[in-house]
Amino acid sequence: MAPSVDQALQEWASRASNDELDAGPRLEDLGGADAVVAEADTLAAGPQLPYLLAALAHGLDTIRADQAAPLLTAAARGLRQPYSAWVLADALDVVCTRPELAARLGNRTVRDLATLAEDALAGDCDAALTQPAIAGLLRLAVAGGSPHRLLTLLTEITGTEPADALDRLPILIGIARDHFADTDHLLDVLNTLENQPDLNPATRADASFELALADERTALEAADRTTADEQLQRALMRFTELDRTHEARLDARAHAAAIEAVLAFAALEQNPTGDNSARQRLTNAADQLDTTASHLAAWTGRMHQLDWLSARSLTQSAWSKLVTTLNAAQAHLDQPSWYNPPNALNDLLQIYLASRSIHAPASDSPGLTALISPVVEAPFVRSQGLLHQLEQALAHDPQFTDHPDAQTLYDAVHRRRQQSAGETARQEAVPGKALEGRPALAALFRSDTTGLRDDLDPDQLDRLEQLAQQLSKGYSPTGNARVDAHLETLLDILMTSPAWKPRDSHYFTPLLEHLLRFLYDRFDAQANLYGERTAYLGPARNNADGTVAAWNEKHLQDDFHQHISPLFPPGTVTREKWDVAGGRADVIYTPDPASRFVAEIKWRTTRWKTHETVERDYLAQAANYTATGPPFALLLVGDASNHSAGYRDIEDSIWIIRHARSATEIPRLIVAGVLPTTRPTPHSLRVARSSPPH
Repeated sequence: MAPSVDQALQEWASRASNDELDAGPRLEDLGGADAVVAEADTLAAGPQLPYLLAALAHGLDTIRADQAAPLLTAAARGLRQPYSAWVLADALDVVCTRPELAARLGNRTVRDLATLAEDALAGDCDAALTQPAIAGLLRLAVAGGSPHRLLTLLTEITGTEPADALDRLPILIGIARDHFADTDHLLDVLNTLENQPDLNPATRADASFELALADERTALEAADRTTADEQLQRALMRFTELDRTHEARLDARAHAAAIEAVLAFAALEQNPTGDNSARQRLTNAADQLDTTASHLAAWTGRMHQLDWLSARSLTQSAWSKLVTTLNAAQAHLDQPSWYNPPNALNDLLQIYLASRSIHAPASDSPGLTALISPVVEAPFVRSQGLLHQLEQALAHDPQFTDHPDAQTLYDAVHRRRQQSAGETARQEAVPGKALEGRPALAALFRSDTTGLRDDLDPDQLDRLEQLAQQLSKGYSPTGNARVDAHLETLLDILMTSPAWKPRDSHYFTPLLEHLLRFLYDRFDAQANLYGERTAYLGPARNNADGTVAAWNEKHLQDDFHQHISPLFPPGTVTREKWDVAGGRADVIYTPDPASRFVAEIKWRTTRWKTHETVERDYLAQAANYTATGPPFALLLVGDASNHSAGYRDIEDSIWIIRHARSATEIPRLIVAGVLPTTRPTPHSLRVARSSPPH
């Protein structure tokens, strides 16, 4: 290879920032378009192919047609005849995350990858090329391409191919079945691989795991509790056997413990006065999951992963949420209202969706990455979980319990949850008068639901509708890969603390996730998102006498409290609590008496230029609330300063503060988030004169 391009590449790599290294070099970083064109064939045939593709992707809109053509031809040849399996994997990472490059390469990429995979499976080329080639086909199909060649290829696998060519292939087969319709025939392929004695034990174990997940999905999509329980029993048998024969499969152990807990919950709900065996099953499963989930997070965080597969941090948070649900319930097993298999099933559904999501370019936002989750209808699980949460809110939330209609609404929700799932499936979502204009409630209740009288307080129904909408959103994946990446960055910092251990790590992780969801949602939201509740995001209003009715800290505190309260077990989220570190804490999450996490809410009307400004003004108080609990807390600041020129991006507005008040104290880790409030509409923004020139 000519030293000019090679030298330029080395020089660029030595001075590039981490972000620049992730994005890859530009043509000018490699010596210019002409130099790269001259060496294109050599670059494409060697380990530099990913760099060639990255440079080409950066320059597609600017280079001349006579330069683009030979570069695209060379790139296609490199994908068709890659230097090695790892080069192909890295090269396809570039292609699959740059839709404009994939479009310019055209359909030949799919044809070439399918041919390459077929040859590798037939033993006509390096067997190690199979996995990256099929993974590339899968990613391109999920991002919007046709899955036909991929599914044909997977269906024809017999298990007699070279063992190395089938390495990790069951995972890709399972993901393909998750994301594409009419793929049940892939279960036959997985069964064949599971029972092929000549294959590597790890490959057969992967097939067993995917078959168990298929049973779990069937349970989640069941139309009634009986069918769900039967399918969960099948999945439990598979996961348990896999854990017994492959002790390193922590994923199987975690799923087995989760399902065992769900089934124990179901047994308790059906027979709350029976013997103690179901309670003991639940306790054992919760303890097993508590330990296994933390080990699983460490295991998946350090192993070589298919980085594009799964929302890793959201999956970790989903596991932690299930642990929290189980631990909270164990403290209330003398109260049948806490026997909540719907919540546990919903947590299991979120684990499934997050762990089976794929990172792909966002179709409606060039340059951004989306998380594409498999479509899992799960009408029984979703409706039952939502009804259970509404039932708990009507029984415990003061905004409902203090109203005379609360018992009527509770009875209606309780009766609806007790009805058979068959009726749920057959219901017509045509609302009666009480549910007109309330689509979330109308989807849960039939038009003739007993107890939903037309004279019920419309404000109460509106609050219940708002809660149902928020809960539905809380149960759904965000689809935003930035949330997952942001959560992962913050969790990596939290993991450096010697105090980041179960159960506190399990408790704090979902709290952190929902803080991120809250901030990402409110950064984008219009002031009328939830009516009066979110009005503080917009300009201040005038009183009748013409004076300004300024927003304040209470409005932000109300919104955040209402956001997280229904997402955690009833009674674990409180506000304005006295005698916390000698004062009154704003919002407190107490999943058990030994673990208390405080969210300190602040309001400022002056601009903040640096993180240090916020830390100087508020850190001491936020840190002090951790004096008798875990060293983790939240600091949420409403920024009501002048936003006429806009406000900084969300990634610059969320960070972790490490603070120790003595040489021997475990440092406090305070997650700070600054939310712009009282902001004008975007069309009225103007660039400030003091802004640096672009």
